[in-house]
Amino acid sequence: MPKILNYFEFKEKGTTLVEIAVVIFIITMFSLILINDFPKTLRQFAVSRSAYKLSQDIRRIEDLGLSGVKIAGQADPKGGYGLYINKTEVDGDKQYKIYADNFSPMPNYEYNTGDYVVEVITISEQQAGVFIKEINGSVGGSYDYISINFTPPNPKITITPSAPEEKSIDIVISSTFDLSLEKTVSINTSGLIEVK
Repeated sequence: MPKILNYFEFKEKGTTLVEIAVVIFIITMFSLILINDFPKTLRQFAVSRSAYKLSQDIRRIEDLGLSGVKIAGQADPKGGYGLYINKTEVDGDKQYKIYADNFSPMPNYEYNTGDYVVEVITISEQQAGVFIKEINGSVGGSYDYISINFTPPNPKITITPSAPEEKSIDIVISSTFDLSLEKTVSINTSGLIEVK
């Protein structure tokens, strides 16, 4: 018996102009969304890179402090090594110092003008528009400056200034373009360093 063919079986397969227009519209919409979010994404990456760089520098300072390495041509850093941030200084919210605590006659386990500055790191040079937004203590204190000192031979971590009951300090990194973009570097008195 002969088979009766359906009309649709003879219709050629292909795409219509409407289908092509819909695909082009969808691709255009996704492209616009990506283009609009691209500057914000770049700023978020800048904040993240700066926070991770700060945490790496703190780990490097911790290694220096716990090993007791001596700097050639400098006094013995009896008080170890540390990180110093002072937001009240000129460009203080855009830089931090790595120092050796060789304050005479006795080390005081914090940064003073007599200490040897190993390096000054300016975060705004590495990532434009990034700055240190806040320095917060674990019990609610907020600080304009902070000194985090690592002393050998036993791991002794001194955070100055801070309340005796504070066990950690949070350094908040943000973007001048969008203050809602931020990363927090947390350092506690047992030596744990993490980026949140």
